[in-house]
Amino acid sequence: MVKPTVLSRKIFLRLLTGLSAGLFLWIWYRLGADQVEKESLQEFRHGEDIPLGMSYFDKYYLFRIEDSVIAYSTICTHAGCRIGKTSGDVLQCGCHGSCFEAATGNPMKGPAIRPLEKLDCRFDSSNGVWIVKWPKSSDSHV
Repeated sequence: MVKPTVLSRKIFLRLLTGLSAGLFLWIWYRLGADQVEKESLQEFRHGEDIPLGMSYFDKYYLFRIEDSVIAYSTICTHAGCRIGKTSGDVLQCGCHGSCFEAATGNPMKGPAIRPLEKLDCRFDSSNGVWIVKWPKSSDSHV
């Protein structure tokens, strides 16, 4: 006859902790992957009445010069932090202090050396709206 194996409390708690941690990490990974997937499918629409200069939004900003609008990501090219509007047409990263010129997305002050990522922005004349599309294959999902 085979003697049943008794599971000690210590081994049971270790197994339970390991399974709980594994489940937590799997859920965290799935939620993050779903967020990245949702962001990659996002499309933002703006009416024709975009003012001249910079219009700041959380994930991106628009810069209008007469009849053209350019969209840039607000993710710093140095360490991936979200940048914010400071004064005039200057954007500053709160993490390490990089400053960017809003009109071009070019860095004015380091440590960032690459310009901000330019986003797809086009005017849809059939609906009379500017459409900004978040890039599908971008490492800039924060």
